Amino acid sequence: MNTRGSRRARWIALSLVVIATLVAIVALVVPNALLRSDFIRKQMNKDADRGWLQYESATSRWPGTLRVKNLLYRDRDPGAEWAFQLEDAELTYSLADLARRRFHVTRLSGRGLIFRVRQRLTPAEATPTRLSRLPKIPGFPDPPLVGPAPPESPATGKEWTIVVDSLAIEEVREVWIDGYRCTGRSRVTGGFSLTPKRRAQVFPSKLAIRDGTIHSGKDEIASDVRATLEARFDPWDPRGFPGSKVLRFVFGKAEVAARMDDAEVLNHLIGEPPGTRFERGRGRMTVRASVEKGIAKGTIEYGSSDLALRFLDVAMRGRFDGRLDLSGVRMETWGGGRLDGGRLNLTNATVVDSDGKAHPWWGRVDFDRGEFRPKGAFLFTTSATARARDAQPLLQILEVDLPEWTKKLLRLDDPLAARSSVRVGESRVEIQRLAARTGKLEIFGEYFARGPSRRGTFLIDAGLLSVGVGLSNDDKQVRIFGPRKWFEKRTGWEPPK
Repeated sequence: MNTRGSRRARWIALSLVVIATLVAIVALVVPNALLRSDFIRKQMNKDADRGWLQYESATSRWPGTLRVKNLLYRDRDPGAEWAFQLEDAELTYSLADLARRRFHVTRLSGRGLIFRVRQRLTPAEATPTRLSRLPKIPGFPDPPLVGPAPPESPATGKEWTIVVDSLAIEEVREVWIDGYRCTGRSRVTGGFSLTPKRRAQVFPSKLAIRDGTIHSGKDEIASDVRATLEARFDPWDPRGFPGSKVLRFVFGKAEVAARMDDAEVLNHLIGEPPGTRFERGRGRMTVRASVEKGIAKGTIEYGSSDLALRFLDVAMRGRFDGRLDLSGVRMETWGGGRLDGGRLNLTNATVVDSDGKAHPWWGRVDFDRGEFRPKGAFLFTTSATARARDAQPLLQILEVDLPEWTKKLLRLDDPLAARSSVRVGESRVEIQRLAARTGKLEIFGEYFARGPSRRGTFLIDAGLLSVGVGLSNDDKQVRIFGPRKWFEKRTGWEPPK
């Protein structure tokens, strides 16, 4: 009995080994045969206008493992197009989950990632300048125009789900989002779940950038970029939330620091209002932000040891630092939010007068709470308080021959304190209800600039004596008789006496 039982056990063990070997052979042979054939690609690439998968080679060295070289995948929805390319990837996946139509990757490691995404535009938005900054996505036409919504197709229950529990990609070589391209030493980690055209989710993920460079079109706008971006996306239906609408599901935080060898990015940030431009000077910018359900808040800081700029057509140069605090910014549309405060500070500076002579100067502007509207006529609407060494910049704006009594009272060693309402936008500046004091003089006024046009009204008041100044492009006038009533009529504002 013992001998007979021992033989039976050996036969059972041998049978199990044979079966396991056959299963292993099948688990190796079948995947490799499928990978070498076009079966998988034909299943994925049924519509060339939508999701498209390609790879140079793919092999399985052990059941549940896979190595892929030069993987390329692209896809689009009515609002956006995207593609990624991965030079080399190794992964492990669950064989059991295949029976449930789930390609469940437990671990994925790779290197050499290129990721590109661009918004699809209306014909009016597809200007040559904007198109020149967008990434190319082979297989999709240029320009990337907005497309019709795809017809609804009922669920069949046979849709495959892709789940990646953990991924780690080294050598992220390029991340190009609309008009901005970042290159450098980067690493991405995280995971995701995707049922194409049905359901998507991004698990907590992280992108770390070191020694990066940011380009806008052909222009390099930032270097020595060091950034950490962390994000997750709650589950969403790609059909109902295409393009940028997906951003309402994002939670995360970011910290970015970069060096800018010129100040062009600052001009993009403020919309290049008339007569106001950051002209030259190297500096550093730091951005700290957090996002909850697609609503962002954060701080933008910039500093330069030697910055040349023009403010309302007045040339200045010196040590500069600035800060803006924003909140309530809806990322989905960039429709705007709140300006929670900020400052601009210029020290160790000079102001150049109309004769080209430089005067020593300093000044600081503090912003109150206001509105931030990137797509509105005015980018910022707020109130501001200013303190300065003297009124030299204000005299530059007036640029008229004032009465002698004004010149005697207007001393350039008297500090200036001022307050006003401010609206700044693309090609326009408005300063209203300006109330300033320097020495024994009070100055009230308003100033409007739109494109090349300039218009202003000012009242210089010394108690018993006052004078009005009017500006209209190149036409300037000085009002000595009845200046206060003249001022009130032009502005609709009665300044305090």
